[in-house]
Amino acid sequence: MKLFLIYLITLSFIIGSCSERQIEEETYPKTPEELRAELKKIELLNPLNYLSDKDVTLKPKIKKVRDAGLFRDAEYANDGAIIKGYIINSSTLAKFKDVKVKVSYYSKTETLIGEKSYIIYEFYKPNSSKSFSIKVKPPKAFKTFGFEVIGAQGVFE
Repeated sequence: MKLFLIYLITLSFIIGSCSERQIEEETYPKTPEELRAELKKIELLNPLNYLSDKDVTLKPKIKKVRDAGLFRDAEYANDGAIIKGYIINSSTLAKFKDVKVKVSYYSKTETLIGEKSYIIYEFYKPNSSKSFSIKVKPPKAFKTFGFEVIGAQGVFE
């Protein structure tokens, strides 16, 4: 019986001290450093909320296969295309790297005819924008394309 009473008293003391700690944490505001660390953690775990693309264009490239002669014109062949644009990091504190993007190709009937993912190996500082350029080989039947940021790695410093 005495052992049971000691156990109850100890248990009530532990529960009381835990609830006092919770009250202390609720009454004292977090420091600016704690708030920044919490915000940075949230941003680093959700890169797609802060990374976006802007002004993305696709320009076909051609290469000269044969020079012009006396009785013939120069000949050119398709040499893929270049996709150019900007990646924007709108986070307040988080730095990202190795942004993964997906390029989708559509026919003139707006049917998806191909997709490919690429990784842009760059660092993206908070509140910044950086240009990129990717050489691609689109399918011959494509008429339009889509571009989307699908992932990135947060830089934990």
